[in-house]
Amino acid sequence: ILVKKDSPIRTLQQLRGAKSCHTGFGRNVGYKIPITKLKNTHVLKVSADPQISATERELKSLSEFFTQSCLVGTYSTHPETDRLLKKKYANLCALCEKPEQCNYPDKFSGYDGAIRCLDKGQGEVAFSKVQYIKKYFGLPGAGPDAPPAEGNPENFEYLCEDGTRRPVTGPACSWAQRPWSGYISNEQAVHNSEQLHQLQSRLERFFANGLQAQNKDAAVHLLIQPNAVYHSKDAAI
Repeated sequence: ILVKKDSPIRTLQQLRGAKSCHTGFGRNVGYKIPITKLKNTHVLKVSADPQISATERELKSLSEFFTQSCLVGTYSTHPETDRLLKKKYANLCALCEKPEQCNYPDKFSGYDGAIRCLDKGQGEVAFSKVQYIKKYFGLPGAGPDAPPAEGNPENFEYLCEDGTRRPVTGPACSWAQRPWSGYISNEQAVHNSEQLHQLQSRLERFFANGLQAQNKDAAVHLLIQPNAVYHSKDAAI
């Protein structure tokens, strides 16, 4: 969670009434994780009204918790329902570049856009990934192809789960982490552990090599056996 350095926000409870910037509706970092954290700490109470859908219950709760937000996306696969939800909970779209549209593309949507909403817009808290925060502010670890910095990192801090704050220029405090990768195989493969170990080893080399620019061509195909292509992709991973 990213906040401005001069922000008084230091706890989850103090997020109530703030102006929030999200990656997008239904997305992990900008929607699911914040809702889960706020619910689990009893800061956010999701309506139990049986007369409305589960999606609307979440939207209603966020609309009442934050004063204004930018939460773009498709709230419903039915266009008319989507329109009505955005009209009913219009404050969830108020901070977007195009609040009347409240959908992609929007310069305040996505990982970069949520940070931009905080930096250039009227947001007071942003939900985004550490990797994109580093990229946005031009910090080490942003990657070799990172664009020029858009903002000044000295003006922002991470809001940590324990109520502390950390400079953006230092180690981050993440609210959630991606689980370790796993492999799934069928029953037949279990009886041939040697081939399974070989596959795992090749997969590890494949994905490691795919990160190196000079190996992009080699990463187009993953070959387990010379004549058996198990995975094919037009672009390098």
